[in-house]
Amino acid sequence: MNSTEKYKDLLPINSVYNEDDTVFKSQFVGLDDKPYNTKCVLCDEKFVLPKNEKELLSHLFEKHRLVIGDVWNIASLKSYIHYWSVKFKEEPLTKFCTTMLMDCTPDGEPSKNEKYYLLSDCISEDKTLRHEIHQAKLEWVLSEQARERKDINFNRGCMFCRTEFSGLRITYIKHLAQKHNLYLGKPDNLVFIDEFLDKIQAAIENLICIYCEKLFKDRTALKEHMRKKLHKRINPNNKEYDKFYINNYLEPGKSWRHKQNTHTENDVVGDQSSENEDEDTWSDWNDEGIGISCLFCTYSDKHFHRILTHMKAEHDFDFKIASKDLTFYQKVKVVNYVRRQIHLKQCVFCEMKVDTVLEHMKEENHFKIPSQKVWDQPEYYFPMNENESFLYNLDTSSTSDEESDIENATETMYETLK
Repeated sequence: MNSTEKYKDLLPINSVYNEDDTVFKSQFVGLDDKPYNTKCVLCDEKFVLPKNEKELLSHLFEKHRLVIGDVWNIASLKSYIHYWSVKFKEEPLTKFCTTMLMDCTPDGEPSKNEKYYLLSDCISEDKTLRHEIHQAKLEWVLSEQARERKDINFNRGCMFCRTEFSGLRITYIKHLAQKHNLYLGKPDNLVFIDEFLDKIQAAIENLICIYCEKLFKDRTALKEHMRKKLHKRINPNNKEYDKFYINNYLEPGKSWRHKQNTHTENDVVGDQSSENEDEDTWSDWNDEGIGISCLFCTYSDKHFHRILTHMKAEHDFDFKIASKDLTFYQKVKVVNYVRRQIHLKQCVFCEMKVDTVLEHMKEENHFKIPSQKVWDQPEYYFPMNENESFLYNLDTSSTSDEESDIENATETMYETLK
């Protein structure tokens, strides 16, 4: 009997309905984030999850002296709680929990040898359960993403201009990036896109910057702030955005957030408005693209194809050829690996540390990607620089049939709108 079959008698089938009424079935209760009235594992008191998670955990500690280890690492607390509430009716708490002795009561009063119970993945059943819940959640999220990618019934007006979009969601996502410099992330990494767009649009309509989350007095002040500060991107430290990125579901406890360098403010602001501007269109969000830097030297250009040409001519490095067999995420890792090596003055290929690293790489013909085990590491998911515009353009070097079809659809849409 595998671990999935093991749970079937404990957990009723849960059907998650997607927007087009397709059904994703799982043995786990409450994989989605919709409010769910959840009963305590040890009594009849109920809590609405995920909204009242803190209240539930406090109740478990104060009333039952039960602590759940690494709660943040559980893909669905609703599913987890439901499972253990069934188990605790069959067996005593001590069979599954580690007993701890502490010198205080739950309200903080001094006391000797007070018993508490820890429920954690130290026991194999709990560890297996967490893994199964994580896998089920990931499968559901991927099924929703697949539905969104195929759905051609998407209809939405641009939040900045008057353009109307219908068909594939990716067409609108690329429009926001290419025409308004609002980069939400790699389309292949996005999920629950409609909810994501609703959240961003609501913030902007309420005059809130989506990056620093400051409130502004009017739209003019907000747009000038977002332009000047380069805040046309979401706040990476706001956990509410985590659910919209597939890579947050891949590994328990791993998220896309990373420590960002303090960005130098751009004090030069051009004449970007006119007296006759129609404020409702926000047409002057059509900024020039942010400069793209060479992977090896200080050369930069706003056109990606010129950067690729420069690297071939000056460094004998053909990025398209070097990365033609890599997936998108592998390309991301390669770019971030190279950036890190150059920053540390270490050869990209042999990893030798030398002050004149570019001269060394030229002499040794080391302008090439090393073996996969060197750069294919989790830490290279995250860029060195806050605004790594090289990554924004990886689509243009993609050779997958699917992305080519999407690119053609996008270009057709733009030609129609001209």
